[in-house]
Amino acid sequence: MFSLSLAACASGTTLDPSAGARPGEGGSGGAGGGDGWIGAVGWVNPGPPSVWNPPSVTVPGACSELTSHHIYTVSSYSELYSFHPATLDFRFIGQFECAYPVELWQTERVSPLSMAVDRSGVAWIESHSGRLVRLDIEAGVCEPVPGMSGSGPLQRFGMAFAADDVPGEETLFLREALLRVSSDEVDPVRALSVFDARSHVVRPLGVGEGGDADLTGTGDGRLFGFVRGAPGEPASLSEYDKRIGATLSQAPLSGVSIHDSASWAFATWGGAFYFFVTNPDPVDMITSSVYRYDPGSGAPPERLRDDLPAEIIGAGVSTCAPTVVPQ
Repeated sequence: MFSLSLAACASGTTLDPSAGARPGEGGSGGAGGGDGWIGAVGWVNPGPPSVWNPPSVTVPGACSELTSHHIYTVSSYSELYSFHPATLDFRFIGQFECAYPVELWQTERVSPLSMAVDRSGVAWIESHSGRLVRLDIEAGVCEPVPGMSGSGPLQRFGMAFAADDVPGEETLFLREALLRVSSDEVDPVRALSVFDARSHVVRPLGVGEGGDADLTGTGDGRLFGFVRGAPGEPASLSEYDKRIGATLSQAPLSGVSIHDSASWAFATWGGAFYFFVTNPDPVDMITSSVYRYDPGSGAPPERLRDDLPAEIIGAGVSTCAPTVVPQ
């Protein structure tokens, strides 16, 4: 029933179907007349799978229309959202179900842990098991990424694409995450690796100072991490050396703290950083805050919103996103 080309049924699905929609409230009316995404596991349209012909991961390409204007986020419940930095608009796109083949007739359902977005409008989503799938943002179709079996030295990781020196090319970077480490961990270091899309091999680069971090990369080839702080201390922003994994710089983020049970993620757009952190002590529903930090301004991070209706566990932005605010 399942093969290495797994697909979900999503006839006529379009990007950002309903402004401000919550899970299950929007997403109808794509180009093909399908019902689109729903706020439950699976899809509304029971018809045949959508056709998906994404560019090969080994071939550089032009930027997708999906990838220049938004930051994409994923919740722990496999809900995909877009965040528009220029307007602070946060929109529900849909809830997906992806699976990874484990053995001949067995599959593993993907439970999101981290996300990166490539130039062609494809979200790369890591499961808690360390397995990796690609999800077409527009069509809602997924496929497993060979070579990421959840075993080996890099079990779990934050990840992001950063631009290469060759125009139109980018590399997927993975930074080790240990998760559930002791709060008194002394002088933590984490390994940085790259995923070789041609050979489907994870290639280690080196180690850098600092604990678990989400990653974001830029169109001008830089790589950054959003690092959880020690108990009672703020989170921090680090920049990493893409060649050897060393930590080049680290800046505390005053007013941005990640509590023990929080999920956190971030991305960069227009030269600023956007941090997503789960709010503590939910009453009616889990929500997240988003902060903006402009390192060139000298000002501390600013909380833009505290009402995002999701537990955001991953964020991704394409290397097509602007590195300065468009005029």
